[in-house]
Amino acid sequence: MAHLKSIKKLVCLQIIPSMGVGGIETGVRDMSSYLTSLKINNYILAENSSNNLDTNTSNIYFLKKLKFKNIFDQAKIKELILKIIQEKKINLIHISSRAPAFFLINWIKKQGIKTVTSLHNTYNDQNFLKKYYNSFLLKGDSVISNSYFVSNYFHTNYNIKNQSIHIIPRGINTEYFDSDKKQKIQNKQNIKIFHPSRISSWKGHILFLKYFAKLIKKSDMNFEVTIISNHNNKYEKEVDKIVQNLKISNHVHFIKPTKNIKELYMKANLVINSSVNPEGFGRTICESLSMRTPVIAPNMGGTKEQLEKFDNNLLYEIDNFDSFKKSFYYALKNQDTISEKGRDFVIKNYSSNQMCFALLEIYNGILNEHISN
Repeated sequence: MAHLKSIKKLVCLQIIPSMGVGGIETGVRDMSSYLTSLKINNYILAENSSNNLDTNTSNIYFLKKLKFKNIFDQAKIKELILKIIQEKKINLIHISSRAPAFFLINWIKKQGIKTVTSLHNTYNDQNFLKKYYNSFLLKGDSVISNSYFVSNYFHTNYNIKNQSIHIIPRGINTEYFDSDKKQKIQNKQNIKIFHPSRISSWKGHILFLKYFAKLIKKSDMNFEVTIISNHNNKYEKEVDKIVQNLKISNHVHFIKPTKNIKELYMKANLVINSSVNPEGFGRTICESLSMRTPVIAPNMGGTKEQLEKFDNNLLYEIDNFDSFKKSFYYALKNQDTISEKGRDFVIKNYSSNQMCFALLEIYNGILNEHISN
């Protein structure tokens, strides 16, 4: 492998708000596992959150009663990071969130540590303060974007004409997300739908459920949908209310957040992405296709970037029910063809091994530059 000498020197710390079920967290886990498989010491720093699914992993440090967004917690957070740097001989830190970049990146650089930052979305930058806050993700010694869509947005809206952004599409573990067992759809059979996104203000669950209710009324097929929810935050409670108001409780099943979503993809006849704002990437697309399960998604952002290269009939206009309905039934009708071609498409374009190898090349490039200087 390239840069073998510097690989032996690399000791990496990844910083992320929590270790929940989101795409960013999964990418951090994948990179950690990849580095470990190469016998490269690596560690993760995250908040001690109720969203965490990893609690017994020896290489994860959790902030106890401290928050990356709390200005009054910064001294203690820096104290912990400095302890990790010194004890584990950290020489590279990868920051995957705005708050730790805003409060920590300049301080980390003063410690002589090389940094990588990741852009995962376009974020909210409708005022000067938000734009200033977001800009700290551009201060890494190397900056990574998970899609051309996100990279183009930052090049257009931020003053970074002389700065390069490395585009590394988010990859998935194709060995884990694999299934050769797919149920064929037959008329009147229960059609199992899976909406894998965590419930938040912009993931579009309420809009999807309104579309879903219309489909139920206008079809002689039986539809069931599975949604991930803890029924705790205000958005999850809003989804609970809309299910009751639309009188579709018999068609909606909830499951608690889990890392073992492979089984849910496997059981589904169709996966739905309904984000009302453009996704930076949208890993549910390649996860579904890798599992040989059809998926439909909005015709914008990272989901468009993936599906337009595969089959643009799976894209729909988010604010148009007829467009949604057309893609929905197209996916069901062409399930066999999509299942046959989807996995090869993902392996070729969006595997986690490709993503992790590309990230490791970035890490090594920084360290080689650091050593040569």
